[in-house]
Amino acid sequence: MKMTIQNRLHRNCANILFASLCIAMTSTSADAAPLAVGGSFGGGKIAYILKPGDKGYDSKVQHGLVADTADLSGVYDWPDALAAAERLKKNGYSDWYLPDRNELDKLYAKKSAIGGFAKNPKKEIFYWSSSEKDPDYSWGQGFKTGKQYTTDKMSKTGHVRAVRPF
Repeated sequence: MKMTIQNRLHRNCANILFASLCIAMTSTSADAAPLAVGGSFGGGKIAYILKPGDKGYDSKVQHGLVADTADLSGVYDWPDALAAAERLKKNGYSDWYLPDRNELDKLYAKKSAIGGFAKNPKKEIFYWSSSEKDPDYSWGQGFKTGKQYTTDKMSKTGHVRAVRPF
């Protein structure tokens, strides 16, 4: 079979395309730019990146916590807050949950970078955590002062910011 110029061009183009795909498929996450708190990723905003000593830390792959870009609408008592966060399906993810008190404190520490939190200059804004003190009381945090405290699960209402791991 005689190789025409057109056949050679097609073959060369196919080889170049194949080589490009191979290179793209073998690129590793190490080639990717490192993630940063406040950046968009995993359906929300990065709230925390695991550091050496954190459970689950891997020096080869970044892992951490993603916060939803906004609070769930309204305020909730604790059982409803827990259920609402776990029901959330957003941006292709369904593994959202109510943060524990340590994760909630990480959100408070980076609230400016994450954005979208409720504000009231005259009043403390209370957010629920999933951490329980006992059967009747759970932990939450004021996002004006940063103070964490326990309160009655049923009589207190608070805001909810769902999180998910990455």
